[in-house]
Amino acid sequence: MSDVKVNTRSPYYIEANRVAPDPVVIPPPVEETNNPPTVTITASNTEPCLTETVTLTAVATDSDGTVVSYLWGGTASPYTTESITVTNSAIESKTFYVIVTDDDGDTANASITIHWKDCTTQLPNQDIGVSCGDTFNQAQFIGTQGYNFFDIGDKIGDVTINFQDTIYSPNEVPIKFDLTWNGTTVSTGFIGSDNFDTELQNLGASVSDINTSSPTNKTTGTSLTITKSAASPSEVTLVATALIPNDSYTFQLVCPDVLATTTYYYTLTGTCNTGTTEFTYLDVNGDTQTVVLAKDSTQLVSAQENSVSVAICTGTTEKGGESFDLGKPEQQVDKNVEFVIWQDESGSLGNVISGSGEVAALANMAENELKNSFLTYYENDTVLYNQRVRLYATADERIFNWAAQPAQDATAEKIVHLIYTDETSPSYYSTSSAYTQPSLYLNDILNLRSVLDGQTNFGDHLAIIFCIEKTTSPSTRNFTTFIDAVSSGTNGFDGSKGLSDRSEIIFVRNVLRLQDSAYYHQVTIQALQDLGFKI
Repeated sequence: MSDVKVNTRSPYYIEANRVAPDPVVIPPPVEETNNPPTVTITASNTEPCLTETVTLTAVATDSDGTVVSYLWGGTASPYTTESITVTNSAIESKTFYVIVTDDDGDTANASITIHWKDCTTQLPNQDIGVSCGDTFNQAQFIGTQGYNFFDIGDKIGDVTINFQDTIYSPNEVPIKFDLTWNGTTVSTGFIGSDNFDTELQNLGASVSDINTSSPTNKTTGTSLTITKSAASPSEVTLVATALIPNDSYTFQLVCPDVLATTTYYYTLTGTCNTGTTEFTYLDVNGDTQTVVLAKDSTQLVSAQENSVSVAICTGTTEKGGESFDLGKPEQQVDKNVEFVIWQDESGSLGNVISGSGEVAALANMAENELKNSFLTYYENDTVLYNQRVRLYATADERIFNWAAQPAQDATAEKIVHLIYTDETSPSYYSTSSAYTQPSLYLNDILNLRSVLDGQTNFGDHLAIIFCIEKTTSPSTRNFTTFIDAVSSGTNGFDGSKGLSDRSEIIFVRNVLRLQDSAYYHQVTIQALQDLGFKI
């Protein structure tokens, strides 16, 4: 039916319904979608050693755009770089995280945990021996490490130590090297990366030691050189100090080729019936010295071997032991050294049965203070210590016979006799004659000298004689008067009749009696140090 109206002026009309047009549908706008970024973290090492630097890298991608920023957390301050480096000086686990943002403003995050551990070795207080020409590789440590250089005692000239990092330790953690001979020390200061300067100062390093002006890169090598002008003191040491767990390193010991002059004791005796005897000899420096002696007069000199001559009249020369004009060679206590402690139990030094006097104090020293000082040299093995440090109480006063005894342990490489006696022992000496039993004395002293002459190295057989003063009256100190003559080569005890020309024997006078074990331990250690032992 069409859309019309019929109007017939009738009160009624017919009108059709109007149909509305269909509405125009406007679709909503299409929203554009964005893919957020993704991120993971990689680490150069998830279980690094203390102070080792770790590189963290954010591996981020955005499928429909680009990553425009990186914000790292878990560090001292945020970074905006793709990679960062982190380190730590404490044994702990630390978590690091990163937030990345793409060019549409969307973000993603990731985290990683790094576990720092202590990889270092706390080195014992024990030096390491290094020989000439050796290349030594040192692993990581913290604290100090000492090196004693062998094969160098008889050489003079420049001793050079060449240092370099190993290829496995590129991090350049600073370490300080000190080279010492005869009281003179040369030092590198802390060489390595200067990134550790603040930490070194916090750990107590002085500014002068840090070497901030021109820190040396050990990878390219550095060296220390010291001029060794004489054979003795023979000890040349290198001490490495690491306040921070160091990276490993290597060094080579370069020794000089020039040998120092060896000198020996010679007893010179004038024999001219008329006039004097004139001797000449070369001293350790090669200078000619002259000695003029009347008939039967003697003098002990230190001369180069085969350099003593008699130019005027006649005389005799008697060669003794090596004289060590420039200092005795260093001796080292180790598990191959045997100590034999002789105690004169003839009555004057106390009664061991009653537990009183010097005998008891010396026994306590051997079991306590001396063991505390030496046990570490015997690998903290009490059984080994007891095998190597032996205590003998004897009533035999023939002290030079004691010193000539062989090692009790056949595997020992060095034997040291510690002989404690008093000042009134009558075996060799009395007020009535030079010695009451000259055959015993001469026999014992010749046996002792024969033992010393048979040693291949100085120090293989040594003896210290401690004279404990029982009385304060000089007139009754018959034995110590005799000892003074034997040790100084006077009153007929010169040359092979005495011991003044033997460096292997020393005498300790005026040791107090009735003291405790701590006192005798102090006296003993001092005497061993005087003999060249590094204790």
